[in-house]
Amino acid sequence: MRELIRHILHESSVLSNIVNVVRDEGIFAAAELVGGIKNLEKMLKPFPELTEMMDSLKGKMNLIYHSNKEFIEFPVRFEIVGVKKNTWNTNSWPQVNLIYDDSYFDEDEKELFEQFVYHTIGDLNIGNVDIKPEARDMYKDGYYMQIDFLNGKNLENLDHDVEYFDEDIKHLYRKYMENNKLNESIRLTENEEDPTQKILNFLRRRYKVEEKDFGWEDHPMLLKKIFFNVDGETYTISTFQNKREQIRVITDMLIIHNVIEPIDPYERQLDPYTQKVIRAVKLFLNQVM
Repeated sequence: MRELIRHILHESSVLSNIVNVVRDEGIFAAAELVGGIKNLEKMLKPFPELTEMMDSLKGKMNLIYHSNKEFIEFPVRFEIVGVKKNTWNTNSWPQVNLIYDDSYFDEDEKELFEQFVYHTIGDLNIGNVDIKPEARDMYKDGYYMQIDFLNGKNLENLDHDVEYFDEDIKHLYRKYMENNKLNESIRLTENEEDPTQKILNFLRRRYKVEEKDFGWEDHPMLLKKIFFNVDGETYTISTFQNKREQIRVITDMLIIHNVIEPIDPYERQLDPYTQKVIRAVKLFLNQVM
């Protein structure tokens, strides 16, 4: 019992020190001490005013492309990931990571979009920046921001130089907006009890579609195959399988790669967790098949 009390007092002291660092030196100084923002979020759950401050590190903006005849605006989310300062440490501003779902772009389109973002930031073609006042107040200059990352990738380390034209950007925009509207309509809160968003994110980032016509003129016989590449392993489902078999293949893959807890999708009485897993898999299949 004495050891337990000593442990509790030690944990309480550590937490108190971290809270003081957040209040005195800022969120990112504290995050560095505990191994990152995610760890800090877990530690600060007992302090609602501090968790609200951390929630304010997210926002939205538009990336603007000037075509020959119109403006094209790509809405993106962002997260503030650090602090940038001038040489004399007399000024500070947010360091930002842009976030977008790249699962519907092929590799060439991803490179093209990265190049577009790089040029857009360099030319300051940014609009409708939505950043919360609490986040602005963390910096001496909260109205300027330095965009260094795209989905965690440092934009200064681009290893390609892609030439593009109006039609290329218009093609990206159509694909981008179609999928973002879809994603917005089904975006759910991910937590331990509801793995829906975690499952959808995992599947969308790893699938590829192939279609073949085994019929003849006026009598098409289309076969659609969905391939998942996960850590070098390939899983396949097709329209020649029934929905039950497609779900089995996907749930087995999710279990093998620790995306979900082990479940039995064939149980007559499904527990709430299994119901949510099956619902997420069906939602994905309805979108891609």
